[in-house]
Amino acid sequence: MDIDYKTFKLKNGVRVLTVPLKSTGAVTSLILVGTGSHYEKEEVAGVSHFLEHLFFKGSKKYPNAKKISTILDSIGASYNAFTAEEITGFYVKTVKNKAELALDVMSDYLKNPLFKNIEIERERGVIMEELHMDYDVPQRHVYDVFKEALYGNQPAGRDVGGDEKSVGNIKPKDIREYFKKQYRGDNIVAVFSGNITHSEGKKLAEKFLRDLPSGNSFEKYPVIPPQISGPKVTLKQRKSDQTHLVLGFDGVDMRDERRYAIDVLSVILGGGMSSRLFSEIRERRGLAYYVGAGASAGTDYGYFAASAGVNNSKVEDATTVLVRELKKIKKTAVDADELRKAKSHIEGSFMLNLETSNSVAFYTGEEEILLNEITTPKEYLRNIKNIKARDVKNIANDIFKKESACFALVGPYKDKDKIKQILNKL
Repeated sequence: MDIDYKTFKLKNGVRVLTVPLKSTGAVTSLILVGTGSHYEKEEVAGVSHFLEHLFFKGSKKYPNAKKISTILDSIGASYNAFTAEEITGFYVKTVKNKAELALDVMSDYLKNPLFKNIEIERERGVIMEELHMDYDVPQRHVYDVFKEALYGNQPAGRDVGGDEKSVGNIKPKDIREYFKKQYRGDNIVAVFSGNITHSEGKKLAEKFLRDLPSGNSFEKYPVIPPQISGPKVTLKQRKSDQTHLVLGFDGVDMRDERRYAIDVLSVILGGGMSSRLFSEIRERRGLAYYVGAGASAGTDYGYFAASAGVNNSKVEDATTVLVRELKKIKKTAVDADELRKAKSHIEGSFMLNLETSNSVAFYTGEEEILLNEITTPKEYLRNIKNIKARDVKNIANDIFKKESACFALVGPYKDKDKIKQILNKL
């Protein structure tokens, strides 16, 4: 399978992708803005996320949250938004004959948001509770601890949502100024995917998005490579019945050709119930309920991380097995059968993930806004197919080094020196 897409640009700089799909009756309208936590100053960390919330609180044509949600709910739409490190996104998925109404709503709150002071203060409280919620889920919070330990005091090391201090300090003028500078045509990609033709998608874009302001936006803060010498261990003490841990390393960015080898490596180590880490840590020894591994990447940074939730008394045992498996894949090339299975896993899951209009919209849109080009599914799978056992071994040796190991833990465990001793065996 491959995708049939076309691109064009509106006069205000908005890039538009149209991706017709014969297999669905739905239409997904997705708008991506090239902004996120990596564009923020420390004192207003979380402003991108704050702004994302506020768009749903009212616009010129749809003046309050109730009006927006009532219209979208009444047509059975699936809609939401998200903020990430380098992207903020908004989407509405509808049946074909409701796509125009849905885009009318979404485009108006992006072009003409009200940003009422009373709504800003009300939503500030909501966001604080969201931060508390994330903190109260240690399986998620341990990744915040890990990224802060890996990248330090820079945007890459902060929570996308900011923290209580920065969110509390964000003023209405900060929000309005950030919106005015970042939400410009040159910084926006719109995608129409599903039961829609190229010409229909183009008409929707020209009708609803041509009056977005043009112009340049803030440049993102470049990610400073991690400064780690020897294993770094960060322990966050918390009373709990389970300890959550992450062992990670600086990786490669989205433009690095080695990312395909990392994808294969991720599956072999932590991609599913037959993966090495799952088999060794959970199935064979019963040390953890969940265990996995994978890579994350942006335009100028990337990391690889393995994570697990283990019994409080088994932290050292689980870490020892984890280090042993990383050493093993560095030392011994994977055999042909395991390599073939990993590639087959990637192909199957990748294609299943492109079965819906919204997944296709997200895939093509993110490629366009981050890289200014789209690696088609056919091209991606061809690159995966070309990975050799030596490529997997080489990338494992490139990144799994004790000098750059970063270990984060949330739970009652306290012996940092013991963990360092284990990591020094990498």
